[in-house]
Amino acid sequence: MYRVSVYFRLCMLAFTCTLLISCTSNTANLVGLGESALPFAQTNGATVQNLFVATTRLRSADAVEFFSGERAQDLGLGNVDVTIPPIHKVGQIERPTKGSNDSSKYFTIGRPLIFNDSAGFKSQLNRAIMKRPPGERKVLVFVHGYNTNFSDAVLRITQFVHDTGFTGVPVLFTWASRGKTIDYVYDINSALQARFYLVELAHLLADTDAEAFSIVAHSMGNLVTLEAMTALALKRNFTPKGRLQSVILAAPDVDYDLFVEHLKKLDRLKPLIFVLVSKDDKALSFSRRIAGGVSRVGAANPERLAALGLNVVDLSQIDDESNANHSKFADSPAIVQLIGTGMQNGITLSTSPSASASPPNIIGATLQGVVRIPSKLVGGQSGRVVTVAN
Repeated sequence: MYRVSVYFRLCMLAFTCTLLISCTSNTANLVGLGESALPFAQTNGATVQNLFVATTRLRSADAVEFFSGERAQDLGLGNVDVTIPPIHKVGQIERPTKGSNDSSKYFTIGRPLIFNDSAGFKSQLNRAIMKRPPGERKVLVFVHGYNTNFSDAVLRITQFVHDTGFTGVPVLFTWASRGKTIDYVYDINSALQARFYLVELAHLLADTDAEAFSIVAHSMGNLVTLEAMTALALKRNFTPKGRLQSVILAAPDVDYDLFVEHLKKLDRLKPLIFVLVSKDDKALSFSRRIAGGVSRVGAANPERLAALGLNVVDLSQIDDESNANHSKFADSPAIVQLIGTGMQNGITLSTSPSASASPPNIIGATLQGVVRIPSKLVGGQSGRVVTVAN
């Protein structure tokens, strides 16, 4: 009887934790994606964002879902158009509560396209890249987090791209998350499976005409990203003079000790890596409990991370109660625009070279302090902590 009681309590604790570490609102696929069932709405003054998609998800039998949360055994490649309503506010996703596709009020998704092979995908991508003027021929790869269905992933990258003012070509890498809070373990294994396909996408993108690449990963998507980057580094596919411009790791739901091991293989890339952390991240607090008490990188001590030779942006002082303080990188207007400034200009998020420099104001967010941390774990290197407040 005692054993049953203990087991029941542990199960309830795990269930409660997974409910609280949701990276999204766990909404259904309400935005129309059906090729015929839900035709694309008139723009009604909305902005249209074309989006390239690479995925490890299986096609869905549901026309309004397009891709499911189940795993495919190859890399799917596609394209969709997304509209942003004229009433859009920075940091928000205006999403309908019912199946409306009124683009004057809500984000809508339509014109889905599946490429039969990588050649067609690459050809269309190159065409989109070359439509930009020199200096803007950049590609942003976005990797979403846990508990994210296909529609949620599409809407998040679209909102992020629009709000940052990114003018290059966005590419969504969406792995097979089921979009359910109780499938945390399934999502972890899906993330690990997806690493091989993110490597495949990296090789495909390297063969395009893009001038530069940026990567933005959120939550569990950081696990996918770090695993893929490490695999590429071991094959010496990263070079100091490569086109990789920046890697933004937002609220990484990654075991701290595992993260340190990854960094050993990514030494040359550290100047390009920016880790966004927040001590009040409730999602990562519960993730830590599930993970046996080991710190998650996204809630780790900023100085400890800087000692690894990394650029760290501490968002603890940013007020944002949405999504358990876990999505500040996209929900906070100040932060999303700060990131956009960095990606567009190819500069670091910390514009002050030292703590003695006068911290500037950037898009309404004040860089409260820049602290240079001598590295004790990586010889000869130092990191930097930038604290951002409202």
